[in-house]
Amino acid sequence: MEPFDNDVAKEIILAELLLREANGKEPLSSSSLGGTGGEEEHQQQAMLKDVEALVSTITDTPVAAASIGQVYKANIPGKGDVAVKVQRPGVRTLVERDSELLLTVARFVESLPALPSSSSTGDATNKQTRLINTELVSTTKEFMSRIFEELDYRKEASNIAQFSSLYSRRDGTSKDVSVIVPKVYTELCTENVLVMEWIYGEKLTDVTGTASNTGEQSSTVEENLALVKVAIDSTLSQLLVEGILHADPHAGNLLKVTLEDDSVTLGYLDFGIISTIPEQVRDALICSVALQVFSRDVDAVSSLFGELRLIPQHILDDDEERAALAEALEITFENSLLYPEAAAGDDDTTAIPDLKFDKLLDSLSRLVPRFQFDLPPYFINNARALSTLVSRGHCQVTRPYIQCTDYHIPICIEQATEKSIEERSSCKDITKFDPIRRWQDRSDKDTTIA
Repeated sequence: MEPFDNDVAKEIILAELLLREANGKEPLSSSSLGGTGGEEEHQQQAMLKDVEALVSTITDTPVAAASIGQVYKANIPGKGDVAVKVQRPGVRTLVERDSELLLTVARFVESLPALPSSSSTGDATNKQTRLINTELVSTTKEFMSRIFEELDYRKEASNIAQFSSLYSRRDGTSKDVSVIVPKVYTELCTENVLVMEWIYGEKLTDVTGTASNTGEQSSTVEENLALVKVAIDSTLSQLLVEGILHADPHAGNLLKVTLEDDSVTLGYLDFGIISTIPEQVRDALICSVALQVFSRDVDAVSSLFGELRLIPQHILDDDEERAALAEALEITFENSLLYPEAAAGDDDTTAIPDLKFDKLLDSLSRLVPRFQFDLPPYFINNARALSTLVSRGHCQVTRPYIQCTDYHIPICIEQATEKSIEERSSCKDITKFDPIRRWQDRSDKDTTIA
């Protein structure tokens, strides 16, 4: 995306931070301060100095540009180097137009009646009355609401603070995730301007062009792979443990950060979309993975789609529809989960399959119009986050054959056993989890499982 005019960007910064036009406050200037020496005046004086320093040191050209905004680098005494994100002028109007267009299309598609022979499963008893059973209008509204959230940088500032409170190395409370999160300067953030700490780092996929010989390049690849594992573990922990998820962890938003002791760690950028996953949904995700991977119980997994809030309960209560769903899911899992061949006398219920994530998403998307799927925003965001890491992103770039399920299964098992099975509405039948106990016993003896 081509950057917009730099003078326009600086005018926006001045209007928002110095003239304070967006919030209707008095312009921030030395003459506007009455000299009373109060706490509020002291804060305004400090802010005035910060804004003046930012404007005087901001780079002449953006360091990055995207569809919604572009980023500059500046320096504020006492805060150091900062990233200044400025929203692209007119982008809100464009998004509003696109939203109306998408809603018009969604309403039209929803109005189309089902064809006499329309059935993705070939089931003659298919009862759908519309060509597309999914609630496209509500899904489109939810999707666009997330886009509009990205247009308010005050929301992103709040997202950074929330994400940092859980996962930051500086002051996060999570016991599983500890990453670099930029500090946000909320007093300098408005609807169209965001100011946060500048994070120095490299893209995880930067494995060529920086090494002087093959040995160094190989070391870089292995170092990056270790951080890819951290990124996957981090995303899954965010999804399954805390329920607060960075929903856009693509290559440009994940950095390899070198610490003072020369060790490396993972850094996150761009917090426009943070997904919140309800506890009931997290439990259902954990149990569905355990039931399918270890017990291969497709019928039990299909029943969890209600608790995942993906399919209306009346579909699951219909015996014919439920059977059709179970049949479709069985085909889906056969195509996307590749189990290793069990050795003679071995118990294959503890085997971990390889996951073809692209095939899983493709197969599930084909079920959407058939079974009245209602995709909530957190599900769409979760799928995007995981597919970015596992399928289209870092796993494919750095090592195509990386077995991402090796990271997924232990987290699911830890969560499934940490909380009493009886506490989970999704997993009342404790006998389903016997293979988990056997897998734990086996993994305790097998250090080759990550």
